Amino acid sequence: MMMRGTTLVLAGAVLCANFAFADGQKSAQLQAFDASQLQMATPKRMMKVRWENGQVIPLTDWIELGDFAPAGPCDTSGQTETLVFDHAAVDPATGNISGTRQICIPGSYFFFGPTYHNPFYANDIESLVNSSFNGATARSLTHIWFWNPNRSNPAGGSQRCIILIFATEEFDTECQVRHVPTALPGVALDYGNLVAGGWYSPVCLDPIGGIPLPATVADDGAPGQSVLGGYIVIYAQDIQGNQVTLASGAQPLLWHPELTNPRYGNSTSIQFDDDDPTDGRHDSSPRECFPYEFDLSGFGCPNPSKLGGAIAFWVEACPPSNGDVDRNGCVDDADLLAVLFAFGSTGSGLPEDINCDQVVDDADLLEVLFNFGNGC
Repeated sequence: MMMRGTTLVLAGAVLCANFAFADGQKSAQLQAFDASQLQMATPKRMMKVRWENGQVIPLTDWIELGDFAPAGPCDTSGQTETLVFDHAAVDPATGNISGTRQICIPGSYFFFGPTYHNPFYANDIESLVNSSFNGATARSLTHIWFWNPNRSNPAGGSQRCIILIFATEEFDTECQVRHVPTALPGVALDYGNLVAGGWYSPVCLDPIGGIPLPATVADDGAPGQSVLGGYIVIYAQDIQGNQVTLASGAQPLLWHPELTNPRYGNSTSIQFDDDDPTDGRHDSSPRECFPYEFDLSGFGCPNPSKLGGAIAFWVEACPPSNGDVDRNGCVDDADLLAVLFAFGSTGSGLPEDINCDQVVDDADLLEVLFNFGNGC
């Protein structure tokens, strides 16, 4: 791995830092993006889809949402949904941007400047907030991106914006591109025409029944490292049949759970980018696989700080487990012990609270005993 020296620009200040990239060829400069400049976008329609070998497989028809589609999370009371992965520093109840949860560089995200183009990226999900949510269905999400249809004129132009978001069971932290053909069912979000600028979008996925998050821990990390899976985001301007026409100017805004308090889940520093060349594939690694590690210690951030595409997922606060507390597919002694050790605990989101009544008691113990041995 080579080290590339570059410059970080933030609010008129200049911070020199070493940015590590797999091939040393990232030509654009990392810059801060003022979150107060973000505009909120609401999808006009959505469709459940699957991404397979460069093609979109529709799983539903387009569902028209109109101008008054519910923003996510679907439940803004915070009672029935829980934030399980936050790579965006959002408000857990509303899905909106929350600068108060950032522990450094308040009110800013990062990107590689208005003319950089990366319409297809994949990032890591090392863990969710609790392993009991592995494999749960994401009911809501928030994602944040920079849209620039006319890259030669950053302030001008508009283009139809369609964004596809998937999770994948396998994410390769060794840059061998195993994640692309294994995408789980995801969502296509049609925003209509958007002008250039930074955008964020809280989305309720109830119209398509949600999308699945990774369930298994794959052997795809460095020795001794477990990685749950990842997520894939594609910025497009059109979908015709199974074919996607990529946007002419788009990229994710960047953030990372380690820069957020409290932290909801975690990821590694690896991100795949479609920028060398931009062709809708990640088949030119290591030219398109980068460890996004940065020295941001001058702003009170950990060193190195890891960045990646900004996104957050919510699931039902108490997903059914049928007694499988640790979600490993087998109801066994470990699940029984988990309930016994948590016996008497109260509160929401407890993995040992199998019947979702916010208390771990005899009813949960009986659920484990009734299902004992299933899946083993």
